[in-house]
Amino acid sequence: MLNKKFYVTVGDKVYAVDNSHLIKSYDVGNVIEKAFNFGKNLSVIEKHKLIKTGSRKHYSLDFTCDDDFINAFISNIEKEFNKKPINATIEMKAKGVLKVEADTNGYKIEKEKLHKYIEDNIKLGVNEDIYIKAPVQKTKAAITQDTLSPINTCISSFSTSFKSSSFMRAHNIDICVKAINGKILMPGEIFSFNEVLGERTKERGYMEAPVIIDNKVESGIGGGICQVSSTLYNAILKAGIQDIDRTHHSLPSSYVGLGLDATVDWGNIDFKFINTLEYPVYIEGHTQNKNLYINIFSNSNLNKKKYIIESNVNKDVNGYKVNVIRKTYESGMLVNSELVSSDLYANVTSGLKKRY
Repeated sequence: MLNKKFYVTVGDKVYAVDNSHLIKSYDVGNVIEKAFNFGKNLSVIEKHKLIKTGSRKHYSLDFTCDDDFINAFISNIEKEFNKKPINATIEMKAKGVLKVEADTNGYKIEKEKLHKYIEDNIKLGVNEDIYIKAPVQKTKAAITQDTLSPINTCISSFSTSFKSSSFMRAHNIDICVKAINGKILMPGEIFSFNEVLGERTKERGYMEAPVIIDNKVESGIGGGICQVSSTLYNAILKAGIQDIDRTHHSLPSSYVGLGLDATVDWGNIDFKFINTLEYPVYIEGHTQNKNLYINIFSNSNLNKKKYIIESNVNKDVNGYKVNVIRKTYESGMLVNSELVSSDLYANVTSGLKKRY
């Protein structure tokens, strides 16, 4: 048996190894002892008959498998064969035209089962080449073509201008919007602006741009990205999606109205929302001629409802108090009115926290 081979078939490939490599040890002495003691308990007549006719009794060696070698053998097969599933994706083929790219199944060796198959066959002690088929598990993609196929139209859009921005600020906006472009959210999934963008550093391409700190215009890494988070915030408001973590600036922003901004600061302030719709959503963002555009795509059934955002502003000596209301219309009729936020903005002389 030791000079025979062990063959494992996986898909259209066959992996071979010498049996001698799979065996750590075998007990020859035990087999010799069994053979030597054979017939000793028989009667005189039976012993005489055995001596006269002989015996074809077979003894099998007791093999101990080399677990380390088997594991290494299987690991080499896994490296070549195992493949992770690939999620379905959406590609913008033209303005407003989406194409869903199909998902791909993954495959992986069932390692523990294969190890047992090898061990069991070795211990049978068959004195010939051994052939087995490896057990394989198919793994499906988390996001399939079927789950994304309902995304077929734009359900909300919002845009802001950064025409007066410096090159550095415009550069940061471009990097930021590329990071969120193409993001897919399944129903119930949470979007975290900081998680999607990661830390804003020079190594990741962000530049220093003007930020306001304590009533002073200073230079800070990533200046301008709050315009992206604020534009996205308005787009999700108009889509009927609910935010779960949003903070306004301490002073009014120039690119959106009062109560409609969403500031972010790495490690400190995040902007989060949850896909509260019954369909998945696709976020498309781009810049053109120093304008920032955010579009939310989902299922056309959602366009039966329209959302109007209203900001009610009251000004006093301390600043502004703003209540933002979202009104829901269906078939031209008002069906819901909800308070989205109630914000306070200080006057310029009242102090200012960091904002982008």
